[in-house]
Amino acid sequence: MVPALSIAVIACIIVTGCTTIQPGTSQGAAIGDTVRVTYRMAFPGGEPFESNENSTPLEFVLGSGVMIRGFDQAIVGMKPGETKTVIIPPELGYGQRDEKMVGTVSTPLLKKILDDLEKNGTFTQIEFPGLNGVMYRYKLNDNRVVYYTFTNISPETTTVDQNHPLAGHDLEATITLLEITRKA
Repeated sequence: MVPALSIAVIACIIVTGCTTIQPGTSQGAAIGDTVRVTYRMAFPGGEPFESNENSTPLEFVLGSGVMIRGFDQAIVGMKPGETKTVIIPPELGYGQRDEKMVGTVSTPLLKKILDDLEKNGTFTQIEFPGLNGVMYRYKLNDNRVVYYTFTNISPETTTVDQNHPLAGHDLEATITLLEITRKA
């Protein structure tokens, strides 16, 4: 009777189109899998600037473009319960810096623009330990996000950098794969 029940359970799993792979199994993560992870991000050898280790696991489809490519690539082949630390180079992270995205603007004009943006509630100050400048993230009406870093601030002018603050930097990611959900 037990073998018939086992066959029925397996058939039900196959028909529903997905399975959950638990820790200790031999299957590794593959592109297209939905994965649940905890992670910690830092500059190599530095203090973490982002982590979900003591909160809700991050769930996403591996290879969907939601995460930076180096993060996805690190998870491919991992098994549930496995932890890995990798260095993600800029070309697999937030890209190289583009100096064409750096310019100087009038500080009084910039203050007026920032005041208007803050009234909309979509302009948020951010920090990354080890990076200089005043950094902001701004969410546009079409849900795109742009970044601004302000340096060389004087009463007359301010240097504005629209590169992502992490562009041009190696990143150290420590990732623990908690679970894989395979889709048919």
